[in-house]
Amino acid sequence: MPKPVNTGAAAGAGGPGGAGGPGAPLAAVGANLRRLRAERAISTVALARDSGVARATLAQLEAGRGNPTLETLYALANTLGVGLGEVIAPPAADEVQVVRADEGARVAGAAVRARLVARPAVRGSIEVYDLSLRAGRRQRSEPHPPGVVEHLLVHAGRVRVGPASAPVELGPGDYARYAADVAHVYEGLGPGFAGTLLMEVP
Repeated sequence: MPKPVNTGAAAGAGGPGGAGGPGAPLAAVGANLRRLRAERAISTVALARDSGVARATLAQLEAGRGNPTLETLYALANTLGVGLGEVIAPPAADEVQVVRADEGARVAGAAVRARLVARPAVRGSIEVYDLSLRAGRRQRSEPHPPGVVEHLLVHAGRVRVGPASAPVELGPGDYARYAADVAHVYEGLGPGFAGTLLMEVP
């Protein structure tokens, strides 16, 4: 069973009520879901039905509560036609943004543990994740919205990654770019994997 998302940031990093305050990341998820749904004129009933997420779960998330899994967040993001970062990232408030090592929205699945560290807007957006994998575990991700591309740079360890039909094996210093609008996989081939994952979202 996938582990729930840890959307916590360092206590006090954003001051009282700021982005680092207790519960603020889940509040950001709720606000993002409400905004994205309103922009698309989608009801909670329709979003729950189309994403396969229980309506009660969606209601909790929009209220800034709950314990969502990576699969739940991806299902909502894919149904809304956006990248994961647009669902989990708090709004940027300052011209200079610093993300410390213990900050950033975190997500986890069967094999993947990732931390969102940046989401620059360049002809759409680019999401940057600090990626680790559980050794010996394989995760299959369903297609993201059309046009999404992933880039992976390996810092340590070995991984098998890419389209489910033709994954590639990478080691330290290796880089791969692959379409993520098809089913794709991540598999840690040993302990100590570390890498940076970039997602291009049109």
